[in-house]
Amino acid sequence: MKPIRIGHVPAALSTADRFVTVDSEQGPLLRVDLYRSSEESSTFEQLCMWSGFIAIGWGHHLYLVKPLTREASALDLGSYFGRMYATEQRLLVASAECLCCVGPHGSLLWRSDTLGIDGVVVDQVLDGKVHGQGEWDPPGGWRPFSVSLYTGREV
Repeated sequence: MKPIRIGHVPAALSTADRFVTVDSEQGPLLRVDLYRSSEESSTFEQLCMWSGFIAIGWGHHLYLVKPLTREASALDLGSYFGRMYATEQRLLVASAECLCCVGPHGSLLWRSDTLGIDGVVVDQVLDGKVHGQGEWDPPGGWRPFSVSLYTGREV
């Protein structure tokens, strides 16, 4: 099966850092080969199915892959990937410093201001607000934040 190669794919192909395979009821559908540059380090990785996409948090990026069309796109997070939080209409992506919000068609809806320097976590999405914490003074120096689910601006 011909893979989709994403990330920092070397000119002289080598073994990928990670592999993702997607199966359907009819059998194997897709293979995604993930490559990370030596400058991109992160201990956090996550994959989820959301809004017809395979969403992959890897390195400093969010990758969105459409399994049926084999289209892939990348969102540079600016710092290491932390975690994804899926709602029906939005995919919240936390990095070391901010939150990004992706809409159901795969487009970036907003990017928050800096919410931390070494980690951002979402605790709750309620009444149009995203409540969470950002780490400002590692280790353990977490401060709460609330941003609008619709704009990413602090409320």
